[in-house]
Amino acid sequence: MPATMPDSSTILLVDDEDSIQKLLAYPLERDGFRVIQARDGEEALRRFADEDVDLVVLDIMLPRMSGFEVLKKMR
Repeated sequence: MPATMPDSSTILLVDDEDSIQKLLAYPLERDGFRVIQARDGEEALRRFADEDVDLVVLDIMLPRMSGFEVLKKMR
């Protein structure tokens, strides 16, 4: 993982597909963002609670709970 800038924003990327995770995470990290990845709604909620997240990129169709359910709990 590239070194992050001290004031870089943290993005929580939530998607169950590895190809989408790689497609989105690589350019964001290259541009200096800190990217935290989650593969399902439950993991997303845990990471959201544990980290200081600036932005969430959330897939709607996730295993265990939908992206809509995750969003309601995050709010």
